[in-house]
Amino acid sequence: MSQYTPRKLTRLPADYCFPAQPGVDASQPGVDAYIFPEEAVIAVEVALVTQRPLLVAGPPGCGKSRLAETVAAVLQWNFLHQTITSRTRVEQLTVDVDHLRRLNDAQRAARPDARSKARALARDEEYYNPGIFWWAFNPASASRRGLPANVGKPRVAARCGGVVRRPASEPQHTVLLIDEIDKAEPDLPNDLLEPLDRRSFTLPDGRPLTADPQQELLTIITTNRERELPQAFLRRCVSLLLRQPDRDGLIAIARVHAPDVADELIVAIAARMVELRRQRSDSGQRSPGTSEFLDAVRTCHDLAIGVDSEKWQQVERATLLKPMAAEDERSRQS
Repeated sequence: MSQYTPRKLTRLPADYCFPAQPGVDASQPGVDAYIFPEEAVIAVEVALVTQRPLLVAGPPGCGKSRLAETVAAVLQWNFLHQTITSRTRVEQLTVDVDHLRRLNDAQRAARPDARSKARALARDEEYYNPGIFWWAFNPASASRRGLPANVGKPRVAARCGGVVRRPASEPQHTVLLIDEIDKAEPDLPNDLLEPLDRRSFTLPDGRPLTADPQQELLTIITTNRERELPQAFLRRCVSLLLRQPDRDGLIAIARVHAPDVADELIVAIAARMVELRRQRSDSGQRSPGTSEFLDAVRTCHDLAIGVDSEKWQQVERATLLKPMAAEDERSRQS
């Protein structure tokens, strides 16, 4: 079967291996090398064509988050991300109101000192904290916290905090990563349907905030499949399942990320990695991820420890097995 030729990711090399890029400054940090599976290339391009979010599933450590970061580098788009927790609210992703700062300003405004009162009074928009959807939809408006352009800049500047690759004079095309959606409370995925589907949300004052039609957006959402997601949410997404790389895939990844390491060592650790995955899958335990495999490769290279060395088991426990205290105690008792 012939290899797919990308139509959107045209800067991707023919072997699907995007090389590492050095950082420019704090707003443009470096990007590590990344080998794209063909199914990931096609899924990303489907999401770009259909303008739908890309839901990336897979076990921890298989490269889901790195995929989003690297796609942004390939496209030369801005990159924003938010890691979801059980405490994440939809307002944190769209627009939140800084009630504490508003209260402090109100207290200062109530003082009899006229100068203090003049400083304290502010428009409601001054207390809007733009979330990543606002920055992705309309960064110019987000930087003003929603203040009209003729009013001027907010007294407290709003900061994006993402990777900015696009010149201010050009449309701010963006890759938006929403990481670990399955960690959220059950209502959050449904709360995201409006910004994901319509690319808009409502500001606290009732005004709609809609994405700038000149700006392209690719939203990538990751899940470890620890919780079932709502069907209405799944229907709106393009789907991609990333699997752990096989032996040959691990060897290729190690050659890219650790080019100074001897092939014999990489092959030996890759074989051991595959065996560990099989054993742990049979016993229902967590399998080591690709990043942990690379840790083992670099450790063995730098410390001159081979897989046949008597110290290998200690390296294996430290980098790949990582037994919990309870597991370790059970193994000693047995």
